[in-house]
Amino acid sequence: MENAKLTKRKKQAIQTKQNIYNAALALIQHKSFDDVTIEEISKKAEVSVGSFYYYFHSKEDIYLSMFKKLDEELFRDFNPGDYPQSGEDLLITFFLQLARSVSDLGLNIIKYSLFKEGPVPYYKDLYMSEALQKIIKTGQADNVFTSSMSEDEMTEYLFIIMQGVMLDWCITDEGYSLEEKTEQLMRRVVLSIKY
Repeated sequence: MENAKLTKRKKQAIQTKQNIYNAALALIQHKSFDDVTIEEISKKAEVSVGSFYYYFHSKEDIYLSMFKKLDEELFRDFNPGDYPQSGEDLLITFFLQLARSVSDLGLNIIKYSLFKEGPVPYYKDLYMSEALQKIIKTGQADNVFTSSMSEDEMTEYLFIIMQGVMLDWCITDEGYSLEEKTEQLMRRVVLSIKY
């Protein structure tokens, strides 16, 4: 219904921005993020370079948009009560979904994220951090997870482990399934935080 209120021009602008985003995503599936140029993105999206800069200030904006979009789609409205799983299984499902989404973004964008200079999206500023803390809080209240670590400490602990898995996946150039490895390791990690 909200889309019906948009003017034709506004709908076209939204579509153009999405086309630029999709073109960039398609290109980085085959080349490193650093090697993809704004000119290539513009050409693939069938827009001028000027149009690119109208919607995005830089390639970095597209990179940040990818993580923001992933974070919002997966975790903005997350509520542990919506899932019938135990705290342990919900925690593993959370990281499996994250691994699946990271795999879908592709190796090149994750390599860029892990190895780029300058700031990266910090997990504490993302919905995924809030979602994970809700899982932990619920698990601690149900005496599933230890209370020897605060929610913040446990969140940091788990994200550092996940970053390590992603780093190894990048180093091995997708030498294994990120989802399978994440499930395998997170099942072991859960034992370290059980009550």
